[in-house]
Amino acid sequence: MTRWLATVVTAVAIGCSHTDPTGIVAQTAGVRAGQSARIVAATPPTAAEWESLRGLAGLRELVLDRGVADDGRVEILTTLPDLERLVLRESPLTDTGFRRLAACTKLRDLNVPQAACTAVGIRALSVLEHLRSLRIGGRALAGADVCAAVAELPALRTLHLIDVPIGDAGLRVLARLPRLWSLYLDGAGVSDEAWEGYFQACPTVHVHVDQAHHDRDPNRGHD
Repeated sequence: MTRWLATVVTAVAIGCSHTDPTGIVAQTAGVRAGQSARIVAATPPTAAEWESLRGLAGLRELVLDRGVADDGRVEILTTLPDLERLVLRESPLTDTGFRRLAACTKLRDLNVPQAACTAVGIRALSVLEHLRSLRIGGRALAGADVCAAVAELPALRTLHLIDVPIGDAGLRVLARLPRLWSLYLDGAGVSDEAWEGYFQACPTVHVHVDQAHHDRDPNRGHD
C-alpha cells in the first residue's frame, strides 16, 4: 500500500509542471551544473520553461512529448549550441519551422512525427552536415518529391517515414541514397514489384514496412 501511494503521489506531481521536481527548469539547472546533457518533458513547456532553455550550453538531447505549438518557439531551439538529438512530438512545424531548425548545425537525430511541413521543409535540412537520422510524418507529406528532398540530406543513415504515401516512384528515389542503412516506411503504398527492385539495388539496407520486417528483405534475420 505504501509503495502504491508513493507511485500515485509521484504521478500527480509529474502531471503538474509547477510542482514537478524533474521539470524543465530543474533539468536545465542540472545541465548547467554539468550533471546531465538531456532534458525530457511530457507536458507542454511554459513560457518560463522555454526561456530557461535559451542558449543552454551542454544540452545535447531534448525530448518534448508535447513540444512546439507553432514555428515561433523554434527560435529558442536554434540558440542551443550543442544540440544533437531533438524529438518534437505533437509539434505541427511548417516549412518555416524547418527552415529555422536548419540553424541547429550540430543536429544528428531529428524526430518530428506530427509535422505540418512539405517536402520544401525537409529540403531545408540539407545544410545539416551531421544529420544521420530522420523520423518524420505529416499530412502534407506525400509522393516522390518527399523522397527527392530526403535524398538531399548528405549524411542520412536512418530514415523513418510515418504514414507518408511515397508510392513506387518514391521508393526508386530512395534507392539512390548511397549511405542509407536503415529504412522504415509506414503507409508507403509500395508494390511488391517495386520492393523487389529495391532489394536488388540496395541489398544491405535494413527494411521495416508497416512496423514489420519485410519478408523479402535479405537482411530480415539480422534484427
